[in-house]
Amino acid sequence: MANYQELRARTLGSTQEEEAVTVNTRALIDKVLARYSSENTTLRELIQNAADANATSVEIRYETTQNSESGGTRPYEGEGEELHRLVKSKVRRLLVKNDGQAFREEDWQRLKRIAEGNPDEQKIGAFGVGFYSVFADTDEPFISSGNQTMAFYWKGNSLFTRRATMDKVDPSTTFFLEYRELGDLPDLKALCQFFATSLTFVNLESISLFINDVQMLLLNKKVSPPMPLNIPNSIIPKSSEGLMKIVAVETSRVQLDAKYMNITHYKPSKPVENTVSGFTRLLFGRTATPPARNNINPATLGEYTTVSIFLQIATATVATSVNARFAQELERATKKPPPKKTTISCLTMSKDEQDVSEYESEIFENVIPSKSGRIFIGFPTHQTTGINAHIAAHSVIPTVERENIDLNARIVKIWNAEMLRASGILARILYFDEMDVLGRRAKGLKLSDLENLYDEAIHIMRQFTFHDSTPSVPVGNYIAEAFWSCTKYTSIEVMSTRGVLPSNKIRLAADVTFLEGLPLLPDKIIKGAKRFVETLTQGGFISEITITDIQNSLGDKPLSGEQAHAFLKWLSLQIQTGKLDDLQAPMLLSGAVAMVPTKDADGNLVEDSFPISLGTIRYNVNVTKLAADIPLPPECLPFSLTKRLSQMDFQALKWKELEVTEWVRYITNNRSGLPVEQNIDLSPAFAKQVLAVVSKNWDRLSPDDKGVLVDMLNVRTCIPTKQGMKAPKEAYFPTVRLFADLPIIHEVRNVKDKFLAALGVRKTVELKLVFERLMGETSGNEKWSHVDLIKYLTGVREDIPAEDIRKLKNMNMCKAEPSTSTKLYKVSELYEPLDSLRGLGLPILHWPGEWRDQSHEAKFLQKLGLRRFPPEEELMRLAAGPDKRLREKALRYFVDQFPANGYSTQLVSGSHVAFLPLQNDRERLVRPFECYSNSQSSIMGFDVIRNDLQPHAMRFGVRPDPDIRECVKRLKKQPPTGPKEAKEKFGYFADRLGDLSMDLSYDVGNSLIVPVKSTSGVKHITPRICYIGDKDHKYGEVFDFVDFGTGPNAFLMKCGSKPEPTTAEIAHRMAKEPERLYQVFQSESKYLSMLRTIAEDWSVLKRDKELIKAMKSSPCLGAYRDIPVNPRSAPSKAPPSYREMDDEEEAIREFQLARAEDIYVVDDIANYNFFKADVLAAPEEDVLEKFYTVLGSTLLSGSIEKQAQIGAQLSRTQKVQDLHKLVLERARLFMHSNNETVSHDARWLENNLGLEPVQFIKHKLIFKPKGVPKSSYTLDKTAAVIPSRNSEKSYVLFVTPKWEFYDIAVGLVKLILQRPKPHSSLLLESLLSTDLMTLKHRGYNVGRILAKKQAESRLMEQERLKKVEEQRKVLEEQETRYQEQQRQTQQQQQQQQQQQQQQQQQQHQRSNDQKVIMPGAFSDSPERPQQNQPPADYGSFLSRGFNKFSKLVQDADRNRNQTIEQPVEGPSTPVHDKEPRVVTQKPTEPHRITANLQRAVQSGRDYSSNTLFAPPKTFDVKEESTFCDRQHAHNISYAAQTPAGMRVYVPKTFSEAERKDFLHRNAVALNTFSLLLRSVAEVFSMAPNVLHIQHEPDSRTIAFNTGGAIFCNFTFFLQLHAQHVKEKRWSPEAFKYWWVTVCHELAHNLVEEHGSVHSFYTESFVQEYFEGAMKKILELERAVAA
Repeated sequence: MANYQELRARTLGSTQEEEAVTVNTRALIDKVLARYSSENTTLRELIQNAADANATSVEIRYETTQNSESGGTRPYEGEGEELHRLVKSKVRRLLVKNDGQAFREEDWQRLKRIAEGNPDEQKIGAFGVGFYSVFADTDEPFISSGNQTMAFYWKGNSLFTRRATMDKVDPSTTFFLEYRELGDLPDLKALCQFFATSLTFVNLESISLFINDVQMLLLNKKVSPPMPLNIPNSIIPKSSEGLMKIVAVETSRVQLDAKYMNITHYKPSKPVENTVSGFTRLLFGRTATPPARNNINPATLGEYTTVSIFLQIATATVATSVNARFAQELERATKKPPPKKTTISCLTMSKDEQDVSEYESEIFENVIPSKSGRIFIGFPTHQTTGINAHIAAHSVIPTVERENIDLNARIVKIWNAEMLRASGILARILYFDEMDVLGRRAKGLKLSDLENLYDEAIHIMRQFTFHDSTPSVPVGNYIAEAFWSCTKYTSIEVMSTRGVLPSNKIRLAADVTFLEGLPLLPDKIIKGAKRFVETLTQGGFISEITITDIQNSLGDKPLSGEQAHAFLKWLSLQIQTGKLDDLQAPMLLSGAVAMVPTKDADGNLVEDSFPISLGTIRYNVNVTKLAADIPLPPECLPFSLTKRLSQMDFQALKWKELEVTEWVRYITNNRSGLPVEQNIDLSPAFAKQVLAVVSKNWDRLSPDDKGVLVDMLNVRTCIPTKQGMKAPKEAYFPTVRLFADLPIIHEVRNVKDKFLAALGVRKTVELKLVFERLMGETSGNEKWSHVDLIKYLTGVREDIPAEDIRKLKNMNMCKAEPSTSTKLYKVSELYEPLDSLRGLGLPILHWPGEWRDQSHEAKFLQKLGLRRFPPEEELMRLAAGPDKRLREKALRYFVDQFPANGYSTQLVSGSHVAFLPLQNDRERLVRPFECYSNSQSSIMGFDVIRNDLQPHAMRFGVRPDPDIRECVKRLKKQPPTGPKEAKEKFGYFADRLGDLSMDLSYDVGNSLIVPVKSTSGVKHITPRICYIGDKDHKYGEVFDFVDFGTGPNAFLMKCGSKPEPTTAEIAHRMAKEPERLYQVFQSESKYLSMLRTIAEDWSVLKRDKELIKAMKSSPCLGAYRDIPVNPRSAPSKAPPSYREMDDEEEAIREFQLARAEDIYVVDDIANYNFFKADVLAAPEEDVLEKFYTVLGSTLLSGSIEKQAQIGAQLSRTQKVQDLHKLVLERARLFMHSNNETVSHDARWLENNLGLEPVQFIKHKLIFKPKGVPKSSYTLDKTAAVIPSRNSEKSYVLFVTPKWEFYDIAVGLVKLILQRPKPHSSLLLESLLSTDLMTLKHRGYNVGRILAKKQAESRLMEQERLKKVEEQRKVLEEQETRYQEQQRQTQQQQQQQQQQQQQQQQQQHQRSNDQKVIMPGAFSDSPERPQQNQPPADYGSFLSRGFNKFSKLVQDADRNRNQTIEQPVEGPSTPVHDKEPRVVTQKPTEPHRITANLQRAVQSGRDYSSNTLFAPPKTFDVKEESTFCDRQHAHNISYAAQTPAGMRVYVPKTFSEAERKDFLHRNAVALNTFSLLLRSVAEVFSMAPNVLHIQHEPDSRTIAFNTGGAIFCNFTFFLQLHAQHVKEKRWSPEAFKYWWVTVCHELAHNLVEEHGSVHSFYTESFVQEYFEGAMKKILELERAVAA
């Protein structure tokens, strides 16, 4: 990392000139004013100026274009129209007056200085830019104060002032602002509000506003004498950082009176279109239009309105304590020291002040802090306080525009944060004071009276409720932080139900109303000051009521009825919301005692007379189920206390509803503890009440509860009857009249019959009694038949108890057919008397007359178990019997009645009874799961159900087909023996393809089930190795093809058969029997097509390792061998002639099958043509070549050994270097234009490919199949790419003097591409032999090459700059050493001079007496001063070093100097003295000359550059000067730019046609000349764009320098050096000529005029860069020689 301190020290100690920072005053003021974003900035600053001058009143006067000439103040007497014109007139000036102290001298001086600020720490101004806000409206303000005046005026962008003294003293300070242009009056309403707000904290008493002479506003402020306010002991008055401490607080009452003309607040109402429909007016009577807030009568616009408000301002004196370092940093930021003491004010409005103030007046809208107060720094800022109070603190440091508080700079931020914290402490003191006053008023008041003070408490709490301040939230946070943390205790004064108390003694419980004596925060305050209460809760200042609080309070006294209800309601809510757990709620209940009402002896209700412990309660009464006046168990709370509780409350309290069962259990188990009138066994009235209650709830009871109730009541004598209290089973319903002496229930009302029936009250006579009295032998009545009994029972069927029904089902009481039978049967043993059942031989019910299935008797008998049809078991038993006729009837009945009777297939299918007949064996019966309904299943040897039953097989549970696994098992065991059987069996399986799973298909596919013909007869093969199709298929002779029809073929396809062999199968067969497969194809193209298919699928086939092994070892690959027409008798070392090669084109190509290792992939077609008679070549297809290579074929080039013989190396000429660049350039274009796979990219070639010229190149090619030489040829080449052993490059491109681009291309494509094609070499040859422009016209993208050239140019430029920088550093080091040497030399010279002076004095003293004065000589005559001599003649160097051009330049300079007018003062000094003179001046140091030359080179620039030419700073050289004419720069214009980047200029007189003709004719010459000049620029390490080409045929100027841009005349190049233009090069003589010319012009960068200094620098340039120029010249000479 750089050492910046060292760099800074070096910079400060450099020899560069220092420059002062200049300020554009107008721009500075404009930028300062841009920071003032608010309105009325000028008025704010001027009012603040008045306050700082201790003024009491300020007058603001706008003068408009309607200003009267009278002057002074007058009331308005015009009409409304005139008033409207007045307020709409244009403003031309503004006057602001105040009655404060006159300006002092320092005040006048401060006005002229921006950003100096007011040094008085008690004043607000800190930045010194406030006054300059007047320039927002005026350009030339004028100030008058005392007897002094000051005027401001501009000169350009600079501001000036002028002062004057008046004869009289002006009692007012006046700011006269003439507007730069007429403007509109500001919004008067907003302006009045601004003045009202400004008067709030500013130390003024009145502000008045005039328009011309009409007074629009008068504001007055009255302040009561301050009263001290004690700081409570509980409040810590010091800020958290300790910088601020409040030492005293005073409060004052403030009255603000405003008198304003109504026109200032008037806005004409806009007409509103009445869009309300008639229906709406009819419905609501009138439309609702929002009332206007300020309803001013237009007739009273000239009248005045007076309003007043009352406020309280508390001012705290703050002592500051900062260390010296902090004070110093703060003073640097604010331009004034921090004050030792300062003040902070807080403006609030109490509830009483608000009530008496006209606070809704719009003029005081921003004064009253009703929503959010603001921070005042003299005037209100944009920053809010976060509370409903304004805070004024003039020591708070604002931002420059005074609209926000600066919290950015560290020191300023700390100071402002502490000031804001002090403001928070002041706010806390005010809050305490107001609450303390309210608390004194609340002392001794009852709760009902305290409620009258709640609104005032809410007002106070809202006033100090903190919200997010804007725009900076941290400002409000600092105030809030101090407000809440400045106390010693975590407590704050709050109004409670017991008065104002510390918050830590108050509990937050808005819903707790049942406790007396505990201070609570009233619900009205909680809702009215919600945000404040939330802050109390979050900050821990107040806590929620606790269980301990409630428990202690509950233990003090019992709860009344209302309190008990409120307590239970509250407790339920707490439990429901999760605020109380399962332990806390019972604990509270256990300590609570409730008073319940009771009845006295007279039956009167006595309130709160009986205590009940709520901890023992478990039940509550639901009067919708139970009565309110019934006896209750002690665990149940009376209804009087629970009537207002909801079901959710009971659930929360875990109280269960007293169920009927529990209540009945209580009254039945505690009969002895209850009075007689509440005894269920003894009191018929109470029994009726109990029965009515239970009956009412009967339908809602669960079966279990009903059973419990029946068990409890049916053993009690609880049924009132005519014979007295009876048990339920002994009583009868009134409807039973069979016998007259039965106990019938008596006067039991509102009791459901079903409840009584459930208890056992009978609706029928007991069966035993019926049988004894009506059917018994001893009965005196007529005996009943079973039919009579059924009819009687049917009549009372609804009333027969369930127990009697069970008895009837098990009773033998019915006869069967025939009627003569005397045996009695159970009803469930008989069938209905139907003909369809009689044929089955079943027992039928004897029923005389017609049997009606829907009659009541039939339904009653069915209920008792009468059978309507035989079950499945019975029918299967009949179908399996020996009687064939009965068997058929049973089967037919089952089939016909199956849906009607709802028979179960599942039950029948699983039966082990054999009852089903077969198709081919009528005598044998089988079970349903032993046969099948599909007739085709018999093909596989399975039993099939009889034909007529097959449609109904599903009803018997017979499956259509057997399990497919069993079928497969039988197929594998007995495969078909021929095609016919195969068609049948395979066809059956084809119909069941959906049943074949993947596993079964795979199993069958590998089973020997397919019959095919063989030499020995029929053999079975698996489906997977046979194919579907005709024997005539192209693979029919190689693979087994079968065709059994569509269905069977589909089955075989499912099992793995395929339409034809897959590629893998063919590949396996090809590897196994290649010759047979070739004979089948009978075509090499078909065989190669199959190989191509295998090659394309090889990515998948290669996973088969066996296939790879087989194909590698098998002669299965097709290849070609060329059989020449005229075979050679012996190998030849010379390559075949073109005629021989033409003959070989007619050679016979033989197709052979061979192994991969014997086949070659032709990757070099040229060498293949030499050895093709000996090569077995793979087909020339990419996919096959890649496939053959994978299987083991080798590249032909790998078997051809190349032996290169390289001749002697030649010298590298420019032509060879250009060829190297050309190769690299076109190789990049070749790679971009070629889609083949690249082996080495362009960057690799640049780094690894060299180029060397040699005399000759010979190639010997030896064909070595498997390493054994077979034949060879020797070739002559003009180029070859060979790996390098000694060179820095990995490969070297050798070329002969007469190289051919084709040979170069052949060598390069092998290096560039992985698999070069024949056309690749031709493409590269074309790119090498064609110029870029032609390639561009042919559509090649040469932009990349041009871009690369530009990139190379940039790299060269970077190298040049790097070199220049290195040279500069070397010269700096030399200059540093030189300066040190000079310093030491001066010291030595001073010492020597002192010694010499001493010696001379001594000698002079000794020789005065001896000195002889010559006659006529002057005594003490001074010596003739020696004149400065010009430097020696350095120009001879040019005449010695080069051509005559140097003399030409000197002669031209000499002639010019003779024509220049010489100064009058004396004769001209010749450039060269003919006689040698003694030069007393020391020659210029060489490193300084070199530095001057480099600076001259680097100061050159492009003529079209936007930068100005700055002559370089040079070390002094003693030379005389003349000026050079640059007139030619004005006579030329830009024409074009050469490819080398050189700009070309032609005469301005050229027309467009002449310009185009010139460029067209001289394109080659211009390119050559630009390349020549570029080479010249490289000698100087100079940017090429400094040099330009000018064409002026009529000019004798060779070159000229204008502003650092050098122009070389193209005309001279054509006349002198154009002989080599056609060769696109230049001669060494041309280079010398133009190099010296550029040296001459570069010297003009150091000295503009010709003369000895210019000649000196020209020769110095030649000397300095001679070595580099000679290198260039030698290169050119080598190129010419080559």
